[in-house]
Amino acid sequence: MPPVGVGSSLSTNILKTGKAKLWILLVGINNYQDDSLPFLRYPALDCQGLAEAFTKATEGFPNKEVIIHHDNTPQPPTLEVIRASLMRIVSQTQASDSILLYFSGHGVLEPSQQEAVLCMKDTRKDDLLATGLRMNELVDMLSKSSANQQLLCLDTCHSGDMRLVGGGRARSAVEAPPNPVSQMEDILRQRASQSKGFCALLSCDQGQQSWEFPELGHGVFTYFLMQGLQGEAADSHGVIEADGLYKYVYRQTLQYIDKMNQQLRLINQQKLKRGDSKLHPEYPLQTPKRIVEGVGELVLGVKAKNTEKSSKSRRALIIDGLPNDKNVTNLSRVLEESGGFSVEYVSSKDKALSEIRASIQELIRWCNEQRSSTGGVKKNIPTALLYLRGYIEEIEDGEAWLILGNGARLSRSTLRQELRRAASSKQIIILDCPEAETLENWVEDLQSGIENGQYLITGASRTEEKEAFTRALFETLTAANSQAGLPVASWISKLENICVAKGIELHTWLSGTQAVIDILPGNISQVFQEEKKPVVNTPTPLPQVTQQADVPETTGLEIDTKQYSQLEQLLKQEVGPIASTILQQALRQVSSLELLVKNLVAYLATEKQQQFQSKAMAMLEAVISQDKSVIIKSVDEKFTRECTSELAYIVGPIANFMVQQVLKSNPQISRSEFIKKLAATISDPKQAYEFEQRLMGK
Repeated sequence: MPPVGVGSSLSTNILKTGKAKLWILLVGINNYQDDSLPFLRYPALDCQGLAEAFTKATEGFPNKEVIIHHDNTPQPPTLEVIRASLMRIVSQTQASDSILLYFSGHGVLEPSQQEAVLCMKDTRKDDLLATGLRMNELVDMLSKSSANQQLLCLDTCHSGDMRLVGGGRARSAVEAPPNPVSQMEDILRQRASQSKGFCALLSCDQGQQSWEFPELGHGVFTYFLMQGLQGEAADSHGVIEADGLYKYVYRQTLQYIDKMNQQLRLINQQKLKRGDSKLHPEYPLQTPKRIVEGVGELVLGVKAKNTEKSSKSRRALIIDGLPNDKNVTNLSRVLEESGGFSVEYVSSKDKALSEIRASIQELIRWCNEQRSSTGGVKKNIPTALLYLRGYIEEIEDGEAWLILGNGARLSRSTLRQELRRAASSKQIIILDCPEAETLENWVEDLQSGIENGQYLITGASRTEEKEAFTRALFETLTAANSQAGLPVASWISKLENICVAKGIELHTWLSGTQAVIDILPGNISQVFQEEKKPVVNTPTPLPQVTQQADVPETTGLEIDTKQYSQLEQLLKQEVGPIASTILQQALRQVSSLELLVKNLVAYLATEKQQQFQSKAMAMLEAVISQDKSVIIKSVDEKFTRECTSELAYIVGPIANFMVQQVLKSNPQISRSEFIKKLAATISDPKQAYEFEQRLMGK
């Protein structure tokens, strides 16, 4: 939700004119002088990455100062150095200035006094209060600053050097310090209650850890802080402010860890099928926390105009070796338009084997060039998708061939060799082979075991319906929410359901646990719509479609006078005269009543949100039932199927029974209540929340 009055934002204007100064202090510690404090991988890189992100976001702010202290800076992050930088900022800030403090490192709980302490480079674990920066001291220093706008970001409670190895997570010999989040929250809430311009963001909640992922090259919380500052968290006017940044980071952190866990579940299923009981544990929940009182506006930057990527890091090669099928053309387009792939379409009818192999080798060469051009930075791992459609032929010596038409025959050993040359990429390999009986052998033989992840998806349609698997691939992608994205692990689950129903033989494999692989990455602005792009019968090379960086604004929601009046009055009871401004902006940003209420709820204190949401929805639905000219979205058969499918992924086959029970008990139920009742049947709060979020927008 954009800040109030952002079109003529006072905070934005005074920062752009230089009348106000933006102070940024970034602190990160990897190595501690005290060996009893565990080594961390990424805090120094976190500071460097955030500094670059802030540089881009604040290009239009002439009056700013960025102070950085980490392991590799001339002034290391010792307690004395950090205190001196804080005192300098506090003593020089004016009322119109803004302060952002970021800390990445260990936050610990001092055992005797139960005080939360931020550990500096020279902090000693046996004397925390004297050698560490106490949270009470930090907050007291900030309270003495004249700056009305202050943001404190803490990426603490790190998991340490933890990674998946064999059947569990290996840890360093040193255990992580006790989690101090509860004590931090108490101190920060007290500070927030004293200053409406104060906001704190914590990387995790009580009892949780902040996860570091090698693929990202950062802690997950800080990685998405960086992405948000680079424009992903900007509102429709391009302004990046604290509220929008938090919502973006919260959503992305939960989604990323959930995607990692989906992949782990798939790998564990593979292990169990092979009789391997050494399963990977899933990553525990990490939910970033925000502490703020009231409605304020803390501007952190403006989205740069040149944020569009010069080239895509996702490339797909579609090789169709069977008679023309519009489903393959459709699949190619959805991969380009919703999947963000740069797609090359090849019809083997007019291509010799040498040309087909040349196209595959070009895809492999591109993967290796992408990695070398980024210096091997893991967060820039390219994603390569190879789709092959043809018949399988097995011969006696154990070799097998993929028949691609026009005399082109690609051997399994050749394909395996080519794939292993691109071991530095994420790979999605799809074999669409009607009538095949030996696809399991292909899956076994093509496995590369690359750490960045390789998905093998093979399907064999029956003789009487040879296009069934191709159509299943296409339909499962178009049924997904392209803005939310779709990880390959979740896509496979959807394919498994439809393949069982249609009698399609499906074999899949995933290797590697270090990187999330998406078939639809989300936030792609141009969504595939078949009716807007006529499908030609003869496949031709696809035109290159230029993707826009921004997600287009919604056209807005129209409600009648009675609805507006009642909702404004209800909101005014919570936030005062500013209610009208908030409501008008919210109406421009959403497309449904459910999203409208959720947008408004974000402006309220946590303890008031649930009550307001219930009252607002009840009031709006009561108005709708009295006014027959307003159409409420009903729970129709199509929507019921969508809900059942989403629920089945979480609770299994019992989903259909649960859906029917809710409908039977509530025959006139609205969509929003239907979704809430289904979410209530999910025991995991995180999964219940995500289930509700996914379906509320449909």
